[in-house]
Amino acid sequence: MLADGTQEQKGLQWLLLGAFGIGLLFDWMFYGKGLGISYLLFVIGLYGLFIWQARQRIHLRFSRKQIVNWIWTLPIFLLALTFFLFSNIHFHLFNLFLIPFLFVIQTILITKRNQAKWYEPGFFMEMVETLLLYTPKHTRLPFRLTKEWIKGRLNQEKYGVMKKVFIGIGISVPLLVIVLSLLSNADSVFGHFLGQIPQRMIDVDSLEAIFRLMLIGIITILVFAYMHSLFGEREEAELPVPEDDQKIVWDGVILVTILAIINIVYTAFTYIQISYLFSGAKRILPDELTYAEYARNGFNELVTVTVINFLILLCTMHFASRAKPILYRIIQVLLSMLTICTGFMLVSAYFRLSLYEDAYGYTHTRLLAHVFMIFLFVLFIIALLKIWRDGFSLIKYYAIVTLVSYVVLNYINMDVIIAKNNVQRYHATGHIDIEYLSGLSYDAIPVVMESVRDKKVEDRFMEMLQERKEILYEDNSWQSFNLSEYRAKAYLP
Repeated sequence: MLADGTQEQKGLQWLLLGAFGIGLLFDWMFYGKGLGISYLLFVIGLYGLFIWQARQRIHLRFSRKQIVNWIWTLPIFLLALTFFLFSNIHFHLFNLFLIPFLFVIQTILITKRNQAKWYEPGFFMEMVETLLLYTPKHTRLPFRLTKEWIKGRLNQEKYGVMKKVFIGIGISVPLLVIVLSLLSNADSVFGHFLGQIPQRMIDVDSLEAIFRLMLIGIITILVFAYMHSLFGEREEAELPVPEDDQKIVWDGVILVTILAIINIVYTAFTYIQISYLFSGAKRILPDELTYAEYARNGFNELVTVTVINFLILLCTMHFASRAKPILYRIIQVLLSMLTICTGFMLVSAYFRLSLYEDAYGYTHTRLLAHVFMIFLFVLFIIALLKIWRDGFSLIKYYAIVTLVSYVVLNYINMDVIIAKNNVQRYHATGHIDIEYLSGLSYDAIPVVMESVRDKKVEDRFMEMLQERKEILYEDNSWQSFNLSEYRAKAYLP
């Protein structure tokens, strides 16, 4: 038992040393530097510590059973790589918090600290338990380990003397503050020289060094506590099991009535869309309404109706009574019709927004609206599968699609697409919003400079980028290296 205790203590000491290494890496990569390749290197270091500890503590082996858990590494590394490849500040800010969140999910799955599956609501509670219960509980352990390490290096007599010295210092400091304050007020000359001591002993660099050491210490303690919450023994608390309440069920006849009425309206709307919108105005439109006006209007309303339909679809699938198979089959058919009609609405909204962009230009909001509609369309297809396959896990596939969509959204480089489309519109119409283009990320600068081919527009564009040019050259550390910024510097000498 003693040998096991010593081995466990050595394991914890090695973990503390590894966590200290992560603290140093955090300081080296991030302190006083912008985000760039540093984020990817830090993530690699964090994985290195986790894999090393997992192989030591739980004898981790890379097997086929674990392949699903290791797939999480792909989106994590792809998102970390965006700090090196792109310069979209909005995605960087979101990824800054999303990557640790995904890392926590993956490490809990690999160490099997979960009972619920990752796409079940119970898994979120287990995450909260790990982060807010067990991790804070282990933050005191590094201090105890340090104390035991010092105690082991000194004999009992020296350790006792050192302990008493520190106790004496702790008691004397507040007493000394009071005494010095009184003496300074009693003698102004003494007070003057006393005030000079901090300035002579501690400069700005010393204060910065103290702050950095404190930051390294905080990171070390947090990393150690989280890792130990994954690998250490837990006193599992038995959570109260909720009593089985009777499930809320919506009456089938009422649902059929509601869905039938809604589908009649949506079918008529879909027919009009196909007849007028997609036919190129071959049919006669109402008076005082041109085809261009008809096509460009109604986007916001259609997206709102689509979201309402999505909520109707989810609620009906969850609460619909399955007691009468024939009645539920009718509900399935009506839900399928609702999904198909909503698909036409999304296509209509997408088409209208495209026409609106041709007339008024391309922006982040409009491009994100396009992406959101494609995303909704995919969700509706998955919902259509769920309608006919009751055992199909909607949350699981929605979560996968959401994560994949977000990673793809990071890599399509929105600012480049916006810049290209606006430049193409400029060549076609002669209209361009230089002020908006100059506010895009550094990814857009090469596109605009290479594609506009108009000296006046280029000069105006460069003039508006002068302030950002100064910011671009402020941080030259290799940790902050970003490929997008590097390419932009070629056009902002």
